[in-house]
Amino acid sequence: MREANVTIVAGREAKTYKIRVGLGFQALCAREKTPLEFDCREADCGICIVRVLDGLANLTDKTDAERDFLIAMRADDDERLACQARIQGDVRVQVEDA
Repeated sequence: MREANVTIVAGREAKTYKIRVGLGFQALCAREKTPLEFDCREADCGICIVRVLDGLANLTDKTDAERDFLIAMRADDDERLACQARIQGDVRVQVEDA
């Protein structure tokens, strides 16, 4: 079982978690307290948007629904919806300050 490091940066705080490769951010948040928030989980609301600081290539490709949503929101190329992305290797993401 291969694991990846997922670092989540929120404000001046950063915490690194371990997750099995192939799982998504939702699986991580189901077992760990993280600053990531989810609502619809279907690429409709954007509450889970993250900026990928490192490891963009270590996330699965965007789903059609995610791509459409991010285009509509005029998101930057390094932004992803955490509800749609699965982790394939080490990644570092930033969430908005609450």
